[in-house]
Amino acid sequence: MPIAFHASIVRATNEEWGTRVVFSVDETYEGERYVMLQRKHSYSEQDERFGTNDVYIETCGQGWSWYGHIRSFQFFPNRISVQLDAEAAARMRDTGAIEATFDLPAEQCAELRAAIRQVFTGRAYYSEPAA
Repeated sequence: MPIAFHASIVRATNEEWGTRVVFSVDETYEGERYVMLQRKHSYSEQDERFGTNDVYIETCGQGWSWYGHIRSFQFFPNRISVQLDAEAAARMRDTGAIEATFDLPAEQCAELRAAIRQVFTGRAYYSEPAA
């Protein structure tokens, strides 16, 4: 059964180090129903050595966080659908599927799409299927 929730908080920010996108049910993440994506602007040799040179995804607490391990990420105008790989799913003791719905005005949705595209630049598993 997928993790599914409605994100009342949707935020995309450009930080000094990279891009962060958050979908959450609450501002503080206390409900532990969220998806956070992060991608650095550039990676160091140390990042490459330790395998942290990929998209970072975190959901429902830091215990479920990975660099990479994303099989697919689909962006729709009112939801995201994520499928993590078998290793991540096993750690979650679930299917590895996550779906978050959200409501944004068209302009904010376009800004969100641009930020998500930046996070997933060069990643073949990212798509924007027709709604």
